[in-house]
Amino acid sequence: MPKLGMTMTEGRVVEWLAPEGARVEKGATVLRIESDKIEYEVEAPASGLLARIYVVPSEEAWSVGSLLAVVLAEGEVLDEEALAAELPVLSGSALPQFAALSSVSSQASRPRTSGAERIKVSPAARKLAEEKGVDLSRVTGTGPGGRITREDVLAALENPPMTPSPTLPQGPVLGGSIPLSRMRKTIAQRLTASATQVPHIYLFSEIDATGLQALRERLLPGIAEQTGQRLSYNDLLLQAVAQAIQRFPLFHSTLEGETIRIPEEIHIGLAVAVEGGLIVPVVRSVQRKSLEEIVRERADLVQRAQAKRLTPDDLQGGTFTISNLGMYEVDYFTAIINPPQSAILSVGRMAQRPQVVAGQIAVRTMMWLGLSADHRVVDGAQAAEFLQEIKRTLERPMESLS
Repeated sequence: MPKLGMTMTEGRVVEWLAPEGARVEKGATVLRIESDKIEYEVEAPASGLLARIYVVPSEEAWSVGSLLAVVLAEGEVLDEEALAAELPVLSGSALPQFAALSSVSSQASRPRTSGAERIKVSPAARKLAEEKGVDLSRVTGTGPGGRITREDVLAALENPPMTPSPTLPQGPVLGGSIPLSRMRKTIAQRLTASATQVPHIYLFSEIDATGLQALRERLLPGIAEQTGQRLSYNDLLLQAVAQAIQRFPLFHSTLEGETIRIPEEIHIGLAVAVEGGLIVPVVRSVQRKSLEEIVRERADLVQRAQAKRLTPDDLQGGTFTISNLGMYEVDYFTAIINPPQSAILSVGRMAQRPQVVAGQIAVRTMMWLGLSADHRVVDGAQAAEFLQEIKRTLERPMESLS
């Protein structure tokens, strides 16, 4: 099991892209693993014969360094007894029982080959399919072992398969049970701990986002020209929150025993919805970055999150989190703090509403913000001042955001 990030300690096998007994080339993708809610493609460390697969796809997690398979050079013979003797013994780890490797049945150690097996697809083909919206389950693979190649996806784009008329009602199926995925288990474990162990305080404030909307429209062309990316409201929120944290640093602190630790750098996580759950990639040192730099980093993280190409390090080290559900037409909501952080900002949709301005009724673009904070670290008045600072910045964006 490879270590793909400084914080990675274990992972699970999702899919073998090469069967046992196949020849593999160094650098070719042979395996997909999952760790900390995201999937990675693993390359063969050397060219040779994939002589034995010891860990099949399952929900079981294996420690970094666990033996997953053996690649033999040409003419080399697999000696499992010698292999078991050379492997380090790690106390309390999740390593397999290597002393009994020779007793592993051939059938149990082979990847699944049933019709329910995950689709075999090359990284380039998967990326193209995601970009073009191609359903890989309806593409015929022409690569080794039926693997879908980039050319197969291009062919499917040119000659899309006919969609059969449905004979049964389409939509969610009522009844039954669904086992928790590893991602949902991780989310459940962390947020249950936060909701039950951290005393939350919740505050809400409605802001006039008319000026923020105007600023974004004015900056859009220049940002697009400089970065090749579209300026989002999240980029402006990242900048506004970082400025507020500089005035109220307790809101990006961590409670460690009887000590409150305040980091020097402001690393803000941005909640991103992905298939099967939620992940929070982190924009680093936001207070030191220009708006253009924030746009580039945020866009890169979100794109890689949706393509399942993040690393464990991309998800670690956040000191504050922003969760924006405005695109789902949600007005406001309470968010659970992402441990071990001390606060999270929830953001609702922008909507035009009548407001009293200088004694007159006017139509303004309004938006709700919610702050959830750890009451062990801050009090209500401090939380109100912090939220008020964010509100002031967003309502007068021309003065401080650009």
